[in-house]
Amino acid sequence: MPDRSGTYTVTARRDSFAMRRQVVRQLIAAAVAALVLVPGARALDCPNVPLEERVAAADAAFVGRVTGRRATDDGVAYRFLVDQRVKGPVGREVEVRAAVPLVDDVDEPVVFDEALGVLANLDGARLVTESCLLTGPGALLSVSDEVRGNAIKIVIGLVILALVLGFSVWRLRSRQRTLATGSSLER
Repeated sequence: MPDRSGTYTVTARRDSFAMRRQVVRQLIAAAVAALVLVPGARALDCPNVPLEERVAAADAAFVGRVTGRRATDDGVAYRFLVDQRVKGPVGREVEVRAAVPLVDDVDEPVVFDEALGVLANLDGARLVTESCLLTGPGALLSVSDEVRGNAIKIVIGLVILALVLGFSVWRLRSRQRTLATGSSLER
């Protein structure tokens, strides 16, 4: 508080500083409490293995769409309509079992009739998967697709190169002949 001369006293400054310090302490305590009390993230905790290695280790891989889901004695059975077979014993429609309901990478249940890359293993004659074996369809197809046509591209390139070189040699020879025989200027 200012005294009669309009200046603040030393005690008022100390009180103001103490109040600011108290507010800062409370804000820090609230931030720490918020960080400690926030529930853990619910995203999947899958091992960080490259997709190429996961495809190599899987017995079956395909891109498909979930068309049905039913509970079984040992978990959940999903029916897939296969869009693209990548590996293994996979037909046009396939049933894949999971011990727990399948979720995507943000813990949301898989969506019906949406393309999904699925890696599965054989358990006897049944295909079995888990949420960590699901991936995007583009990623799965990019890993599985072999580059095709390299040999024909090389052959076509060599043929074009031979044609260009042959034309260049023909042109040089015809120009040399013209210069040798057609130079009739007197000096």
